Amino acid sequence: MKASTDGGAREDTSGRRRARVAVIGAGAAGLAAIRACEVEGHTVVAFELANDVGGTWRYESEVEDDEGEGASAARAKVHGSMYASLRTNLPRELMGFGEFPFHESHGVDERRFCGHEEVQRYLKAYAETFGLRERVTFNAKVTSVERIVREDAEAERAWSSQWAVTSSIDGGTARREDFDAVIVANGHYSEPRVPRFEGARTWPGRQVHSHNYRTPDGFEGKTVLLVGAMASGEDISREIASVADRVLLSARTWQNPEWATSVQGVGAQGNIYRKPNVASFSPDGSVEFEDGSVEQRVDICMYCTGYRYDFPFLSRDVGVAVEDNFVAPLYEHCVAVDAPSLSFIGLPWKVVPFPMFEIQSRWIARMLSGAVPMPSREDMVTFAAQLESTLEPHGGVPRRHAHCFGDKQWEYNARIASMSDGPGLESWREQMYIATGKNKRANPETYRDAHMSDAEALAAALDEFTKVATR
Repeated sequence: MKASTDGGAREDTSGRRRARVAVIGAGAAGLAAIRACEVEGHTVVAFELANDVGGTWRYESEVEDDEGEGASAARAKVHGSMYASLRTNLPRELMGFGEFPFHESHGVDERRFCGHEEVQRYLKAYAETFGLRERVTFNAKVTSVERIVREDAEAERAWSSQWAVTSSIDGGTARREDFDAVIVANGHYSEPRVPRFEGARTWPGRQVHSHNYRTPDGFEGKTVLLVGAMASGEDISREIASVADRVLLSARTWQNPEWATSVQGVGAQGNIYRKPNVASFSPDGSVEFEDGSVEQRVDICMYCTGYRYDFPFLSRDVGVAVEDNFVAPLYEHCVAVDAPSLSFIGLPWKVVPFPMFEIQSRWIARMLSGAVPMPSREDMVTFAAQLESTLEPHGGVPRRHAHCFGDKQWEYNARIASMSDGPGLESWREQMYIATGKNKRANPETYRDAHMSDAEALAAALDEFTKVATR
């Protein structure tokens, strides 16, 4: 598609550009994007599929018709993946946005590792405090985002593209609106990712994904295999073990090597057994593992194997694609190399999310306004190429782990904050993150309620929160 030469953002009397920005999603990432864009003076229209803010933190009791690998792509989809008992695996002080501390109760849950309802209340309070709801169209499904290439060859690179966004409300008549920029913040915890194992299609047991887990009802007296031992796998295995006969928790690798070889049951009931990766499923109902061991009878297999990045609304000509959960080519996991007015908030995982969303959003909003410079195309292409060189088949990192950060998040946050000419994260956040990780590894059953050794970081956090409150 093409646009006339008079397109693009307008400048105000200060010389700053004021863009019309579409934000897709009103979860934590989308809310951070709306807030940052409004601070920079942009006009924001946000599209949210649900009837409220909160994204993945909105609990939905409904589940999909899910049989693991055989799940139909045409199934009636449920966006939420939250289970009823979920608690955060990070303390609330660490999770919160910098300008809106998460240290006081926003409801009845005062625990530092609070339940999902408390996080949802916090996000709603954030939206209300800064008037963000007024920018959101709810029950709005974005069906198409198309690139409009400007005819003006001299147009500034950031504005060489505009965007046609088509949406419908409650399945009604499709409506097209044009924007100067698009920020994609639709999350990545709603499209289940299911690995393919030999024999899975003919295995007689029940196969589900953790996306559709809500309560342990239906697991009573069963032998249950959970594939994947990240946060959700660990937590769900313990809850299911309270009613199941036997729980097998399988992982490709274990943080603690002793767990992989131990035959001792763990957990409150002593009925959780750590296993290596699955090798194959058999028609007789048994499951073989990569160490050669076989579990003769397994009733249910639950895949706690994560989710797929999915942007079904993006047209093919936007220049961004997803390959084995790697979104590319992007500059700094955020900005589309071929169309810089298209950006993505929240792709990195294994991070402290909300503060990162805030930093990314501020950077994007300030680039769009011209308050900070857009990186050169050469720098963007070089970054994308260097990242590609570290991934299979060129390097050793699986493509699906391209956006996995872990300890790399702190250097990344500092770099993005510097490019936005804004404040970085407080040092106490990294200290609290490290203390939480150590506590979790040492006390996997009780880390949320005991043994925290972050008193110094917590004191620094509360001191910072006092300063924020008086600004």
